[in-house]
Amino acid sequence: MRSGELKQDGTGSASGRGRLREDFIRWVTRRHRADGRRAVISRDRVYILPTRQGYMLLAILLVMLLGAINYSNNMAFLLTFLVVGIGHNAMWYTHRNLLGLEVTALPVAPVFAGTAPLLTLRLEERSARPREAIHLSAGGVPSRSAFLEPDGSTEIAVALEPRQRGVYRLPRQRLSTRYPLGLLEAWTWLTLEREILVYPVPVPLDGLALTGDERDGEQAENAGASDSTPDEIREYRAGDPPNRIAWKAVARSGQLFVRDTGSDNAAPVWLDWDGIPAADPEARLSALCHAVLEANAEGQPYGLRLPGTRIGPETGADHLARCLRALALFGLPGDPAR
Repeated sequence: MRSGELKQDGTGSASGRGRLREDFIRWVTRRHRADGRRAVISRDRVYILPTRQGYMLLAILLVMLLGAINYSNNMAFLLTFLVVGIGHNAMWYTHRNLLGLEVTALPVAPVFAGTAPLLTLRLEERSARPREAIHLSAGGVPSRSAFLEPDGSTEIAVALEPRQRGVYRLPRQRLSTRYPLGLLEAWTWLTLEREILVYPVPVPLDGLALTGDERDGEQAENAGASDSTPDEIREYRAGDPPNRIAWKAVARSGQLFVRDTGSDNAAPVWLDWDGIPAADPEARLSALCHAVLEANAEGQPYGLRLPGTRIGPETGADHLARCLRALALFGLPGDPAR
């Protein structure tokens, strides 16, 4: 995990009061075990306090009670205790709205630096009662409310703050509700674990040369000799670039076909750290990221060379993910080359 990930909860630039709040939350939740990727909200994890409207109602009830005592008015006593009973039932409903929920953290899609990652949680209801107005917040960013049918499930998402390249843990998550009257708020803190992978920003760099490996000279000659051979038509495979789709064959058969130009025998392209004309390491990583995306879009085999890391030439989505991950982790504590 990235060494600077204190920012994951917004504590990196928080004020003294914010740091005190984080310390208090850690002290309160110290008895909670780590959640992993799934958690069930039990009674000891639900906290509840009055909202601003709830405190105002408490003040009004205190005034009503003092007036009823002063004037010995039975109707005033009746009204006061009736409102107290309504508030008590509201507290029970608010607490029960979170109790027993099953929460699962879904995978967070990798993003490029400066783009907000999207945290998505799946909420599942197992007690045959609806759940109303449930809110998710993480890192200080709130979300829309979610509703669950009896024995149903739903997904609730929140966009996290943009990050620099690297790998991060999820910030602490907070599920809350003010259902039904808004007089009380019940909440729970979760520490669901998912990886947030942030790639470098892809930036084209003038003068970047895509070079072939010297050991692949013979393959390059064979590829050049086969340039005059006609294209073959074959069925579409996952990962084939869209610009190779044979639309006439698709129109005739109704199935996807692509033109096979024999690129499997072509000399692979090497994307080399030392071939980037830039002094700033982040600029080099951004240029390599752009080159990786371009080579993948063209469907040609490509390899990646970084100091301490070498990824052989391949194609496909898995190879793309492997190269982008190597660029994201380069020089950080999670880098395998360190």
